[in-house]
Amino acid sequence: MALVGGGSRHLKRLAAPKAWKIKRKKRFGTWVTNVIPGPHPKERSIPLRILVRDLLGLADNAREADFIIRSGKVLVDGVPRKNPRFPVGLFDVVEIPDVEKVFRIVLDEQGRLVPREIPADEKKIKLVRVERKMMIKGGKTQITTHDGRNFILEDAKDVRPGDVLKISVPEQKVEEVFHLTAGNLVYVLSGRHAGTIGKIDGVNKGDVIRERSVDLSVQDAKIQTAARNVFVVGKESPAISL
Repeated sequence: MALVGGGSRHLKRLAAPKAWKIKRKKRFGTWVTNVIPGPHPKERSIPLRILVRDLLGLADNAREADFIIRSGKVLVDGVPRKNPRFPVGLFDVVEIPDVEKVFRIVLDEQGRLVPREIPADEKKIKLVRVERKMMIKGGKTQITTHDGRNFILEDAKDVRPGDVLKISVPEQKVEEVFHLTAGNLVYVLSGRHAGTIGKIDGVNKGDVIRERSVDLSVQDAKIQTAARNVFVVGKESPAISL
């Protein structure tokens, strides 16, 4: 058994990230599959094996789940992923062609990553949040998103961290930009309102002491939270099924 740590194949159930919806009591076993380094950090992703076996119920054990995965029968964002430890994260699109089902990874009311079935015509649509922006040679702009993608854009002067790109997968074509601005809709990522949709009432600039924050109307409440705790999902209505 590998020791817990960077690159280890397993970690203790009790030490698994809070975003993992797994049984943590010792009677279910001491160890659980760890993720490999990939597009999402461990704290915000789940191993493909756990998704297939525990959350989708497509296998009774790890061996069956691994057979399904290694056979190329699970597509993530339109690409077959054959490593059972591949990290699947927020808003990833998971397709199982053999059962003709498509899922999007969302959050439950406790902020845990769970699959939600979506219409097949949405499987090529994904939202990705801009995390970094930098100028590169030729006057172009490189955008890095929450799922590790990089985009080279000719004109991105109006795009900034916190904004969201609507893209097609696996082609990775940018179709629309949703800005972190008043009036747009956001998906709350943490706290008591995790997994719910709110409307931005205002955006507060940050400084060296305070980080940028947003004022939201969520359900029947008015809240303020850090901009990093929300994910823009559309304008008058969400661009994806949530």
